[in-house]
Amino acid sequence: MKKDKTTGLLPTLTQQQCKLYQQIAHFAHDLDRLPDAREARSNKLRPAPQALLPMVF
Repeated sequence: MKKDKTTGLLPTLTQQQCKLYQQIAHFAHDLDRLPDAREARSNKLRPAPQALLPMVF
């Protein structure tokens, strides 16, 4: 007897979840990019914006 495989099924996402995943993707993309020398010198450490706090917690 063969078992049916269930593949390719994705759970439905709410609009908030979609936006959260999009923010994570943009953040990861920016981490992967190498800054030029001027940008690296001008980058100061600063706290995360409040809009990104739900992504962390």
